Amino acid sequence: MGSNRCAGAARAALLGFTSAAMALAPGCSYQAPTKSASSQGTYTPGAVVSKATAKVGPAARRDSVQRAAILESSIELIKGAALKPGGDNFRLATQKLNQFFEGTPPAEYVVRNEVLRFLARQLPRKMMEEVQSSKWSEGRDARHIEDCMLYSDIAGRVGGTGDDLARVRRVFDWIVEQVQLVPVGSLGTPQLPQVYARPYDLLLRGMGTESQGAWAERSWTFMALCRQLGVDVGLLTYSRGNVVEPFIPKTGDPLNPFGPAREERPPQVWICAALIDGEAYLFDARAGVAVPGPGGEGVATLRQALADPSILEAMNLPGLSPYDVSRATLLGSPTKVGVLIDSSQGYFTPKMRLLQGELAGKNRTILYHDPAAQASHFAEVLGDRLGGVSFWTVPLEVETLLFTDPRFVAATQQSLLFFRGEMPLIYARVKQLRGDLDEAVSDYVGFRFSETQAFLNNKNVVIPGGIQEGLDAYATYYLALAHLERKDLRQAELMFTKVLEILPEPTADSPPYYMFRRGAHANLGRIYEAQGDPRRAVAHYTAGDPTMQRHGNALRARALVWKDPMQAPPDALPEAPKEFSRINAPKAEAPAPAEGPKPEAAPAPGNPETPGGPESPKGAGVVE
Repeated sequence: MGSNRCAGAARAALLGFTSAAMALAPGCSYQAPTKSASSQGTYTPGAVVSKATAKVGPAARRDSVQRAAILESSIELIKGAALKPGGDNFRLATQKLNQFFEGTPPAEYVVRNEVLRFLARQLPRKMMEEVQSSKWSEGRDARHIEDCMLYSDIAGRVGGTGDDLARVRRVFDWIVEQVQLVPVGSLGTPQLPQVYARPYDLLLRGMGTESQGAWAERSWTFMALCRQLGVDVGLLTYSRGNVVEPFIPKTGDPLNPFGPAREERPPQVWICAALIDGEAYLFDARAGVAVPGPGGEGVATLRQALADPSILEAMNLPGLSPYDVSRATLLGSPTKVGVLIDSSQGYFTPKMRLLQGELAGKNRTILYHDPAAQASHFAEVLGDRLGGVSFWTVPLEVETLLFTDPRFVAATQQSLLFFRGEMPLIYARVKQLRGDLDEAVSDYVGFRFSETQAFLNNKNVVIPGGIQEGLDAYATYYLALAHLERKDLRQAELMFTKVLEILPEPTADSPPYYMFRRGAHANLGRIYEAQGDPRRAVAHYTAGDPTMQRHGNALRARALVWKDPMQAPPDALPEAPKEFSRINAPKAEAPAPAEGPKPEAAPAPGNPETPGGPESPKGAGVVE
């Protein structure tokens, strides 16, 4: 079978399986509008403070022990939503939150004056009323809590201890390793173009898009994780004058690809700036590198980049790929340097501030962050070079579309097809992201190297060949990432090499997981660099990549060559296979499963509320 035929068959299998998969899991993590939309957590304009909060005084408050149990139960339900069967976790959790906060004075839900002034300039009045609602929803609110808890798990584990800059650098490097960049549009189809993904979904699939001016998914993830470290991160922007340019390619707006494209370009989004000790440190999520400081040491600050032309000149690759921003560009911006901050609604909702104040110990999580305080912080650090601080509207638009636009929901689900609740991948991936690496590795091995025919979690439907191929590819790549996080470079090298052995070169017609070849090359480059093998590191860093990640990889390769200009050129890399090749393919089909009660169907992808299914084999090791 040739590569085109194989890729076409796999893509056809994926598309053909979608309808069946939807039928197997009718519940949906994201809700489109219905007549009872407000009860499902859909954004409802005009919501007001609940009259239930009118009861005040100690007599109306619940016993402190009982209240603590209610809160703990609610948080455990939200934490367990991704890994336990049953579809009521979010609903029950929000019922308990409403119960816990019953009797809270209405004044506690009113936005403070400083925040009100910041929000009022950017949000419609009806949304301001929604922000100040006392009613907890199982849509936006429960999802925001679940998201923040995952981000907190990752940031705390990866960031570790030490000063803030060291912790932020570890988080940035982890994101670059875990989230591979893919070209704009590559995760969509003509019927359902690629749309923006929130950080939770980005982390699940391990793929994101970064492109100057339009897409900043890896940047958004960096902002979300750094918030859990107590570090403010914003997107810096600049203007190229008054020239009117297309904002998005003709494919349309990534937030609304089904409508007309925007006609004018706002200030250009450039880079992430992390505020630490009175400085704005520069992290380029598009290239996957921090901007080097003076002499190539450390991380550069915006102050250094504005004062010293050599800082951004060091990001240039003459003859290969010029860096698109220079000191002259920034100084020539008529609007100075602007800052965009995360507009996710939960972070400026008073009820999240109330809940955050109640969380302690292992549940301590940042759910609320004062946007006015953020704006003041950036104003203090950037001084007279600041052009202004405003919301980056993408997060708020994504949240709204996920609960109001069925086609946006369908496009999101399409990019998460392999993470549906009836397939085994979601459970292992969530464990991996939460830091349960041993369990995740065991689960991946259990379904990746199985010698019998695999079935969906309901036990009655054989996993189609195209879907099994995708599960094999994801499991192999995620095994490599898990070993990389565990600092087991030998096993990580082995599994990234397996990825290159089984996946053909990606094409326009191939399944998205073929693009893991590029992530495998980049991570192998980092592994060989860490092992002191510059020739092999350079070979993988210079492998083809159509995204801006190629620029960061080339910068790493150049640095290695400069250290030893006389070293021999790298050996040529092996050619990619012409078709997908599964390791340890099934030897025989498993017998039909016995009849018995069927477990409750799981919901669609996103933050899956009800994964379930059999435990994976324990104690299995990586197959070499």
